[in-house]
Amino acid sequence: MKILIVPTIREIYKNQFEYCVDTKLINFFKKIYINSKIEIFNNSIKDKYNLIVFSGGNDLFSKDKKNKIRNKINNQIYKFALKNKIKILGICLGAQFLAKKFAFKLEKNTSVVGDHKVFFNINKKKFVRNVNSYHNDSIRINKINNINIFGVTKDNTVEAFHFKKKKILGIMWHPERYSKFKEFDKKLIKKFYATNSIISR
Repeated sequence: MKILIVPTIREIYKNQFEYCVDTKLINFFKKIYINSKIEIFNNSIKDKYNLIVFSGGNDLFSKDKKNKIRNKINNQIYKFALKNKIKILGICLGAQFLAKKFAFKLEKNTSVVGDHKVFFNINKKKFVRNVNSYHNDSIRINKINNINIFGVTKDNTVEAFHFKKKKILGIMWHPERYSKFKEFDKKLIKKFYATNSIISR
């Protein structure tokens, strides 16, 4: 099992950029996939991967240099993943990036920052759970062919979506940022990886 993580780009000093990944995110995937090999993107893609993770951090709409670098990397790896039919997971900004690819509308929205409720509908079972949020942009609901929106907020913004045909899962919360990883998150991602679906057949 090989996982490639797309990092956050930080400008530590003027024109000094660093590729950053939270160690908790690495630990999260190590917990799910015990024998996995995890790599951080570093300007080249040489190997075949089983899963590519677009992590959080950065800003899709900012025009500063670090965000331009991140967007360029995102587009490069996205094309690689589709060409090679590799499963894709987007977390927070990663989910926003993927949603934008499918013509969802993104908008400024601070009402879902911090802990908030998400209303899920999986296998025709409806339930509510609290998630964490660290984003100021939200994905507005739009009925798009072949995309399953299975998690929304009270004000109808998208928190979770799945596109089986292109092997894509997007979630707007951070599963790695809990003191103890949630079983729901682990099961959701394992199910997606194993079957390319989030629903039982």
